[in-house]
Amino acid sequence: MLDAELAIGFALPDNEFSWAEDDVARYHLALGAGARHTDPAELRYLLDAPHVLPTFGMTVPAALGIAAAQHYHAQPPEIRFPGVELDLAKLVHARQEIVVHRPLPPSGTGTASSRITALHDKGSAAIIVQEASLTSAGQSLLSFRTSIHARGEGGFGGDRGASAAELAVPMPERAPDAVVVTKTLPQQALLYRLCGERNAVHADPERAREAGFPGPTLQGVCVYGMVCKAVTDAVLDADPTRIRRYEARFAGVVFPGEVLETRVWRSGDEILFTTVVPGEPERPVLADCRITCVPAGTGDRE
Repeated sequence: MLDAELAIGFALPDNEFSWAEDDVARYHLALGAGARHTDPAELRYLLDAPHVLPTFGMTVPAALGIAAAQHYHAQPPEIRFPGVELDLAKLVHARQEIVVHRPLPPSGTGTASSRITALHDKGSAAIIVQEASLTSAGQSLLSFRTSIHARGEGGFGGDRGASAAELAVPMPERAPDAVVVTKTLPQQALLYRLCGERNAVHADPERAREAGFPGPTLQGVCVYGMVCKAVTDAVLDADPTRIRRYEARFAGVVFPGEVLETRVWRSGDEILFTTVVPGEPERPVLADCRITCVPAGTGDRE
């Protein structure tokens, strides 16, 4: 059930949080870091004072998207607060954007705040838009814009919002500058549960089948983070402090153990890319992807 008048503008409770180097290392390990266990660039994500991918911010509950409401107002498999009562099994990530104001340090404390900013009626489904921010010591660290697709929840009479074509990020009509292959692990979704995304469709075969999948799926935010790391390693010399913005549309599901193929184009200060599960036919995973970056050596600046 959705009620735009009640939901839009609703703010989830501010979330005070802290993180340590072990939390960062656990997150990076859940993304597959460490496979090249003697590579100095790889070890930057895992050893003392690790580099921090901006997608680590997605592990803060208030930044996870509307599904994070379970941490405050209901127990899985439901979320419930004014204007929104939904089954988590009906929710999938639609789009995610992160804006980096300051690179995340390897440890710290902060506050996460978030609110619902829009409900779009797509007829057979609804799109719920949430904006969130992370601050520390009065300084902005990250801002998020999350769109969640709620299957079967349309028809409530709301605005349709922008079309997919209007939101699309055009890819260059030339061969990619790089093609990055990322192997997911059979246990990847179980590892990523340790980072807080505990929707049962990613772990329980029965709940996955009830949601219409043949088996548990890999968390969308895990794929989002894995691809961010893969592109950072391939194009940005494994330096996540150069990332200033990362946006992507979730175009399809990934099952643990599948291989991801990311096609990358450089365009000025932007990195454009798409991710698929290769095969005949190939299956889109992430689309309309764009990372805005700064030159090497300037990543620690506002």
